[in-house]
Amino acid sequence: MRQSKRIACLGLAALLLACGWGCGPKEQSDPGKDVDMAALAQAMLDADPTLPEMAAASGSGEQGAADFTYLSNLEVYKLVDEYYYAAADAGTAEEIAVVKLKDAGDAAALMDALHKHVEQRQGTFREYDPSQVPLTEGAVIVREGRYVALIVCQKSGLVQNVFRDSFREN
Repeated sequence: MRQSKRIACLGLAALLLACGWGCGPKEQSDPGKDVDMAALAQAMLDADPTLPEMAAASGSGEQGAADFTYLSNLEVYKLVDEYYYAAADAGTAEEIAVVKLKDAGDAAALMDALHKHVEQRQGTFREYDPSQVPLTEGAVIVREGRYVALIVCQKSGLVQNVFRDSFREN
């Protein structure tokens, strides 16, 4: 009887130890290559010559929180290190955003938030300018390391190539 209690206690202790093993501090994901956000955003805008006049916003830290809420909520903004966002001045659907995350492991959460943003934009355009809906339906959301981009424009493939090429080793 005493022997079985010891075995049970040892088994329970081993189980608790195994369960606690994964409760340590979270390690950051590999950040990958770092790029100049302003240069990347400008190169992406330059890749599509059909873009209309674009209004831009960028930010990091507390100063960038207010403008970021156009893309997502402040809960998601806590994951952001820096961002650049440009939208058509004339109220059409074109928009390009590049977001640098603090941790690449949070990319899925940001991409989900950007998909929700696109769905909201589609609903808005269905109401007031249905001709813009196909552009939003062709929205592209891509990731490289801890960078995520939202691309809504006529030449989204070219813009996506510029984004991806920025992370290739020379």
